[in-house]
Amino acid sequence: MTRPRSPSEALQRYALGLARERLLAPVPVDSGRRRAALLRKLKAAGINGWPERMTLFTKSLPMGCRPCLKGQGSNLVMTLKCNRDCFFCFNPEPRLAEMSVHGRSVRDLKEGVALLAALGARSVGISGGEPLLEKRKVLALARALRRHFGRSLRIDLYTNGDLLTTRVLKSLKAAGVSGLRMNLAANGYDPAPAALALGVFKDVEVEIPMIPEDKGRVLVLLGRLEELGCRHLILHELFASAANVSRMDGRRAHERRSGLTWSGVSGSEAAALEVLLEALRAMRKISVYYCSTGTQGWIAQRAMARARARG
Repeated sequence: MTRPRSPSEALQRYALGLARERLLAPVPVDSGRRRAALLRKLKAAGINGWPERMTLFTKSLPMGCRPCLKGQGSNLVMTLKCNRDCFFCFNPEPRLAEMSVHGRSVRDLKEGVALLAALGARSVGISGGEPLLEKRKVLALARALRRHFGRSLRIDLYTNGDLLTTRVLKSLKAAGVSGLRMNLAANGYDPAPAALALGVFKDVEVEIPMIPEDKGRVLVLLGRLEELGCRHLILHELFASAANVSRMDGRRAHERRSGLTWSGVSGSEAAALEVLLEALRAMRKISVYYCSTGTQGWIAQRAMARARARG
């Protein structure tokens, strides 16, 4: 088996967001009071998780997130090309058809599988760009991962859902994909792709950036996903990176989190906490999980420590 190269700058850039960029101007640190008030309300309502790093959920954690929070998750970017052009996308331009594992370029699927094995991955996200632009490679990768890891590995496909059909979904399941993560912010919060996927997969989760002004639309989506039988809605803190900072349209950065050089966007976290609170008060069956920049910094540090130990 090919051993991974020692932790490289590419890995560190992926894991810690080392982007050497100009950032949005920070807002005055007056949001702490609002956050504290929301956290008090969430605690009273029965929130779960780790408030010290803003890792919060209403009912349960998604299966793929559990190893990730232990530093045992990784991802393989199948391609940076995409059929969408979302303002919040953090992938660098030009969007090339290149593969990478945890920020390291790989020549082919065989090298990708070997690197994931050497990193000790327990969950893998196949992502992009839009990975289904390389559907045959996605299927080949899923089969190769299953041959190497057996059923112990969690495999999630990240997609905007545009290219899904029942036939594609059945092929993905047969190849060994465990579940789907859908970014429905890309299509204006239309749950139709999730409804289609639930006809084939039990685990269909929606994972979106929390755009502050879209909180009302997210709450509507939450109700529709619950009706469909989705188990999890995952909210990420919207952040500014080297790739998207010029398209943030006047948004301002929140205070920077330790270990990260990209910044959460003002208002995103508060909006996410308000969605969590609404879900608790409405006693939603669907679980809402908030993955903040604090959470991502924690994950990155643990993943880097594991990579260095194995390097």
